[in-house]
Amino acid sequence: MSKSALTGFIRNYSRHLRLAGVRTNPYLLILSGVLVVLISALLALLVRDLTPLLVGLLVADFIVFYPYYKGVKIASEVDANLSDALKQIASTLQSGGTFEMAVREVVSADYGYLSKQFRYILEDLQSGNTIDVALGRFAARVPSELVQRVVTIIVDAFHAGGGLAKVLEDVAEDARQTYRLMEERKAKTTMQAMFLVVSSVILSPFIVGAAFGIMHFFVRMGKEFAGSSILAPAKYAEMVHAVGYIQFFLTVYVLFQAAISSVMVTAIREGKLSSGLRYTPIFMLVAYLILIGTAAMVGGMLGG
Repeated sequence: MSKSALTGFIRNYSRHLRLAGVRTNPYLLILSGVLVVLISALLALLVRDLTPLLVGLLVADFIVFYPYYKGVKIASEVDANLSDALKQIASTLQSGGTFEMAVREVVSADYGYLSKQFRYILEDLQSGNTIDVALGRFAARVPSELVQRVVTIIVDAFHAGGGLAKVLEDVAEDARQTYRLMEERKAKTTMQAMFLVVSSVILSPFIVGAAFGIMHFFVRMGKEFAGSSILAPAKYAEMVHAVGYIQFFLTVYVLFQAAISSVMVTAIREGKLSSGLRYTPIFMLVAYLILIGTAAMVGGMLGG
């Protein structure tokens, strides 16, 4: 990751933390997540099992991305209520009210977190700031592409001296249509996302786990043959090593497939690859647990 990309990620991450009301230094959260991963990786090496590492990734994911995800949910709530709030402001302006009066009505209405944000806008206006400054600060606080676009259009109209009420009506309708399209995209891609999840997180690990159980059965049979001199001990050792390598690569394949699936699911539903990173540890842990659980079950059914 380049320096500019890293700076952009930290800036966006910090904005989501502030929106969620988290005042912790973002670098501290990220560092805590990295330390958890390092400790769990060391533990996984000591016990020769991937489970501690995957659990550590899940814990690190919770530490780093849970506050961020709260910010994402709040921004989504703001997007959902934005068009109605803008329509109410436009109606107030058409009735002869001032912009400050219209904002005060939105603050008093039940628009969830958006009403809280408009309270900040009202405070800016009462402090003597102009509309463009107050709205610019609103856009800086809420990391939403829809909010950025709406504020840009309103500020341009304000500077152009046009009829703000008519502009707000048009922007409100545009915001409504944009949000509806985003929600329709999620609804229409549910089946594709479910197919990816089932095939990569459930079905594929189940099949590979069943193959592991069969491999364990033949390894046990080989041990018995080696003990009875039917199979040379050297050949048995070669077989054990070969099975170990096969299982290692298949396990990596299952985990990699689960990780890719988490990214692709969010890319399909939200249009952003990076959003899937917060689900990657969950997908990987579930896939691995199904893998080892199926291997143990099949191995037990075959007499082990």
